[in-house]
Amino acid sequence: MEEFRKGWRLVLAAATGVGLGITGLTFYTLGIFIGPLSQEFGWSRTAISGATLLTTTTTILLGPVIGRLVDRLGGRRVGMVSLFLLALGLVGLSHIGPSLTSFYLAFGCAMVLGAGTLPIVWTRAVNASFDRSRGLALGLTLTGTGVCGILAPPFTQWLVTTHGWRVAYLGQAALVAGLGLAVVGLFFREATGTSAVAASAPAMPERPSLTLPEARRTRQFWGLGVGLLFASFAVASLIVHLVPMLSGAGVERATAVWYASLLGMAIIVGRLGVGGLVDRLHPPAVAAAVMAAAALGCALLALSGATMPGANAALVLPAVLLIGFAAGAEVDLVAFLVSRYFGLRSYGEIYGWQLGFFALGAGLGPMGIGRLYDMTGGYGAGLGACAAGFLVGAAALGTLGPVPKVAPAAVCPQAG
Repeated sequence: MEEFRKGWRLVLAAATGVGLGITGLTFYTLGIFIGPLSQEFGWSRTAISGATLLTTTTTILLGPVIGRLVDRLGGRRVGMVSLFLLALGLVGLSHIGPSLTSFYLAFGCAMVLGAGTLPIVWTRAVNASFDRSRGLALGLTLTGTGVCGILAPPFTQWLVTTHGWRVAYLGQAALVAGLGLAVVGLFFREATGTSAVAASAPAMPERPSLTLPEARRTRQFWGLGVGLLFASFAVASLIVHLVPMLSGAGVERATAVWYASLLGMAIIVGRLGVGGLVDRLHPPAVAAAVMAAAALGCALLALSGATMPGANAALVLPAVLLIGFAAGAEVDLVAFLVSRYFGLRSYGEIYGWQLGFFALGAGLGPMGIGRLYDMTGGYGAGLGACAAGFLVGAAALGTLGPVPKVAPAAVCPQAG
């Protein structure tokens, strides 16, 4: 509690930055714009939703670059500049049309300008200020996307309905520039030298802190990357295809959407729950258990009849909860495990690489499962692929080996 007494403002600011960034606000509200843009310009829904690949590409290509900037300049500078630039990018989106190319260019520019809002930026400072409660603090930080996923769609839909989609983009820009910059500017303060609590703690040996080249020579670096690649493949596939999967099995669309909302709530619970567990238990074992449970969730979906008419709701509910718990855990695990295994010296760069593995899996998953559906006419093969992805992820993450058990005094060079 001492760590949270000193650092709750930082967690609040970091959660705000994550929620209003490109993995939060723009991702969770893209669907709100599909109908209005399709109606006004005649663009297909597939073409509009393809903009998510621009977010994936930005994460893969710019994640390591942003990480290096954060390591050298600090998250506060990078985050505040990028929030302002993202707001400008959203203003640009309000002027698109009538060509689809203008949408892709504007959306891509917004993603590049907002790349400094990736979780890399915000989690580094949280890692530096929390040690004993690091997992829970990271979980609270990353619930920013979940809260945004709950609140941002109704806000955006209200703007679209009352004022039109162009004003909705301007409203989002005002939200990012107003609320985002205000909260981050007031409360986002980074610890320097040692963690905020470690400063008054008894001297203890420092945890190893590796450079990116040193980290890449470890099996943990590649094991973590492989685990994230396969786990994110499965998670993203199920998030995107859950509603059509259940609807195709005869579940009423309103009920299927309710299950999707339940999945979102389970993601928040997963982030907090896993964050608390890794502070107390062996983190690789926690990761393996969560991923194995999600594979069980895929099996329950298959047994429920979700791949054919007549789904059994009694099995769908626990399946959705298990999958949602894993979906909430994976992002937590990236930040936590990178900080524990590799330290904070080159945290941003290393996290950027791991986020690239994560984004690659998340980008390929929904398309791959969609392709399997087109080839087989059902989701049976897709569920099998997702279950296999979770099991590979469980094996890769569960065999990372012992986590260093030393000192809050991990190397954290002065930033910002």
